[in-house]
Amino acid sequence: MTVQIKNSKVRYGLSLLSLGFMGGSIYILMYIRYVFYDQMIQTLGCTNAQLGMLNTVCSTIYIVTTIPGAYLADKFDAKKIILFSISGITILTYIYAAFVTSYSMAMVVWALQPVVLMPYWGALIKYINNLGDAESAGNSYGLYYLVNGLAGAFGNAFPLWISKYFGYRGAVISIGTITLAATLMVWFFLDSEKDKLARGDIMEGDEPIRLKYVKHVLKWPGTYIIFIAYLTTYTVYSNVSYFNPYLIDVIGIDPDVSSVYSVIRSFGVMVVAAPLGGFLADKVFKSTSKWFIVAFAVSAVMFAVPLLFSEDSNVTMVCIYSLLPSFIVFALYAVTYSITRELHIPNTVMGTAVGLGSISGDISDAVFPTMFGTWLDKFGNTGYTYIFLFLIGICVLGVLNSLWAMDHNKKCLAGKRVMNIKED
Repeated sequence: MTVQIKNSKVRYGLSLLSLGFMGGSIYILMYIRYVFYDQMIQTLGCTNAQLGMLNTVCSTIYIVTTIPGAYLADKFDAKKIILFSISGITILTYIYAAFVTSYSMAMVVWALQPVVLMPYWGALIKYINNLGDAESAGNSYGLYYLVNGLAGAFGNAFPLWISKYFGYRGAVISIGTITLAATLMVWFFLDSEKDKLARGDIMEGDEPIRLKYVKHVLKWPGTYIIFIAYLTTYTVYSNVSYFNPYLIDVIGIDPDVSSVYSVIRSFGVMVVAAPLGGFLADKVFKSTSKWFIVAFAVSAVMFAVPLLFSEDSNVTMVCIYSLLPSFIVFALYAVTYSITRELHIPNTVMGTAVGLGSISGDISDAVFPTMFGTWLDKFGNTGYTYIFLFLIGICVLGVLNSLWAMDHNKKCLAGKRVMNIKED
């Protein structure tokens, strides 16, 4: 069922509102440790490494299902895929709420989430790409992440408030209620691709994918540029959350206070940073890859500063500083996929290319949380030094990949590199 809206601007706005609210809600359960890190360890009775293992198992399964998921993203209607994923996550959230003290049940729920989300990401990116023209790609993603940030802030702050009165289980139930609301918004306000095609809103070249096209995606340099781009932007984005336990362990603040900073850092900052990233990529640098070079360089410096802090540092100053890297990191991450406009990928295989390229995010989740948790278990607070140094290295890789994207774009514009999926 879809509410038919004739005004294109209203339709565009409601689509982004629905996608943003859904996108800010769909991963709350999977990454609930961002806000409830210490609370999860206490409730589930697990170690830092075991907590990281939940995402390791989840992401490993995600990797295995990526190729069929990427193909399905181009094969079936994007709205149906998105609706299936958000409703599936809602069901899993309520199941987890019923067994919230069981680590083994948590492992089952985390293992099922990637199955439900298998084709989701490629379908989402393809849907957003079809909301506007190539020149406004950064703005569309910026607005999407603006709503995403607001929804994410609410989707974490509200459960945090609920937990004070109804405990961790109550928080999980409230998350399920939020994703249920997101499911209804997607159902009512997103158009099917059939409706979009009838209005002429589908980008040129959008047709059902064929298996023989996949070989072109695998040969295309742009697929691997997406791979590294998402690896680098997602890694710094997802692991800026380690400022949460850092403030508790190194600086010595209360876990509940650190959780409040985590909500602000992980979602509140995005309200400002996401549209800023779109503006910088579209209007200032007029190129996502150029914006990436500057943003990664600044991020590297900002991750180096905490190496100078200690338990004797001014608590207020450190807490406020812990928010600052998020402004750059989120403005960077929010426009990750607007780089596709510089990679010259036909829309027919866009979902497949994005899905395959996004394996890197699953690798990041599969490896880094467990690795970082092991460092913290083994080396104590020194582990945070290793984490920040690692993130600096990721920023350097991001700069190098952005230079590759610029070179690739120049070759495509000059006609030296073309993906012709119809050649066979």
